[in-house]
Amino acid sequence: MPAIRIALPAPLRSLLARGAGSAMVSGFLLVAMLTMVGKIVSFAKDAVVAAKLGTADELDAFMLVFGFFSFASTVLAGGLPESFVPAYADLRERRGLRRAERLGVQCAVWHFAALLICGLAITLAAPLLVSWATQGFTPQKQTLAVKLLHGLLPFLLCFGLAHHLSAWLRAGKSFLLASSAPMLVPLGIVTALLLAGDQVNAWTLVSGTVWGAVAHVAVLLIAIARRLPRSLCWWRCCLRHWEPGLRTVLRNALPFLVGGVAFGSAVVVDQTMAAWLTAGSVAVLGYADKVCAIVLAVTAGPASDVLFPHFAELVARRDWNGLRKRLFASAGLIISAALPMTLILCFMAPWIVSTLFERGAFGPQDTQRVAEVLRFAAFQIPFYILGTVAARVAVSLQASRFMLVISFSALALNASLNWLLMRHLGAAGIALSTVIVHFLCASATCVICLIVIRRKEAS
Repeated sequence: MPAIRIALPAPLRSLLARGAGSAMVSGFLLVAMLTMVGKIVSFAKDAVVAAKLGTADELDAFMLVFGFFSFASTVLAGGLPESFVPAYADLRERRGLRRAERLGVQCAVWHFAALLICGLAITLAAPLLVSWATQGFTPQKQTLAVKLLHGLLPFLLCFGLAHHLSAWLRAGKSFLLASSAPMLVPLGIVTALLLAGDQVNAWTLVSGTVWGAVAHVAVLLIAIARRLPRSLCWWRCCLRHWEPGLRTVLRNALPFLVGGVAFGSAVVVDQTMAAWLTAGSVAVLGYADKVCAIVLAVTAGPASDVLFPHFAELVARRDWNGLRKRLFASAGLIISAALPMTLILCFMAPWIVSTLFERGAFGPQDTQRVAEVLRFAAFQIPFYILGTVAARVAVSLQASRFMLVISFSALALNASLNWLLMRHLGAAGIALSTVIVHFLCASATCVICLIVIRRKEAS
């Protein structure tokens, strides 16, 4: 197994490798640690926001608009970056590192162009989009949401491009910067909140988010530029001659992009349907999701980041038996670690929410509402992790047709279950719907991966 190249001092890198027992596991521990630090910074930001705004209308509008752009950048990240990593690994295996880096540059240009087109389309359609998605908002609140959407356009461009640059670094098994740079966004928000003092409003959050995203993408661009050849001849060739592998990346990106629209829109669907409930439901659902994100940050995220390039390399080498074994071993290990944390979140939900958020404008009644939703939402964690790991295998196998079917089925099922359960349980019903959808999707993805691997072995 090739060693993971992590930009750490040699003694620390050696200590991590010896303590973890393997380079892959040490990489997972490093990413998990850095991601946890990022989540601590993010929760410090959330605590300040909760103290300043509670579940106010301004925060409702900001979280809905921020969800739109997060969804758009995540969907586009599920297109080009997802199809790029297997192609990068295959090209590096066959043609060498310089050809693979040329593919990375050209994919980055295409990805930024796609982000720009998507951002302009969302901006032009902002009034219609907000009007449709916020039927429970007052006209003043809808007007604010439209203005916030326009203000967050730079965030879409920067944060979306950062997805591709991070995937590029991880494809080369450089995890340190890719895992630590995202904390610049919450740091930017915290800085804006501190500078605003008592004059905090939704526009404070917008400015902090935009400047944090600019810093995020700038750091990644510098890291990528330092690893690329400095030869003028190489850059001239890179800009004049398209890498043949780019056509494969673009062709494979479309199914993953469409599938990402369907599967990733679950968050937007949930927030939109929560806006039809009582005031503050969007914020309540968002706070519960943030708590679940702590566990997902140190399990699903690092696992997919570290395992994805390894899965892609196994596919490039046609090592089907090794791929199957790594899927089973990784899924079992991570789920075993996630189950205790799931139970803790379920039984200690009121105390956890109170400790994290109850201060200032966020009162005991808000704690009770969020804890009720969190008890349901926590059970999505093991199924989400299993689905994430299996999806990385499916992406490495380029099983785009199957993923499309799963994604659209999940979208329809999510909306239907939301409508059925929220009528009786409110926002908690939306959380329960998410649990059921993740369970079914994870099971289906695992079965499909095993079927595809068996077919490739037979051929």
